[in-house]
Amino acid sequence: MAVTPDYRRLEVAVPAEALIALDASTTLAYLAGTEAASAAATWIFDGCLATGRNTGVLSTLTAAELLVRPFRAGDASVASVEGFLRFFASIRLAEVTYSVARTAARLRAVTGISMPDAIVVGTAIELGADIIATNDRGWPAGLAGEVRTLRIVQLGDFAA
Repeated sequence: MAVTPDYRRLEVAVPAEALIALDASTTLAYLAGTEAASAAATWIFDGCLATGRNTGVLSTLTAAELLVRPFRAGDASVASVEGFLRFFASIRLAEVTYSVARTAARLRAVTGISMPDAIVVGTAIELGADIIATNDRGWPAGLAGEVRTLRIVQLGDFAA
């Protein structure tokens, strides 16, 4: 069930013009519209990215994660997610380069974060994102110390 977020706190956590890295949990919360973090995710996508207030980056690995269920469901579902990915002109799809892979490997080695999550965080770091928006509470506590230049914004923290 979606919860009304504390928009004032979100505006402070996500300043205008900040580059926002998006993980699968944030994107899925937006698409589902029924999760506790869905309203905060909607603010990120509709209030920040669709309006041009902010720009975003999404790893091609995240795009692959977003397409798994639609491929199981059929062509119409795949077309819907692909349309969503193309709709937001302010979101850049970023490929997994060697530098992203190297950063991800270091993060996994040091923190134990899963490789898919390490790729997402590595993408954010290598592309100079200011913020990574997530709804994933499973990230290791030590991750924040390894990504000092990147603010991790847990969408669930903004429920009013």
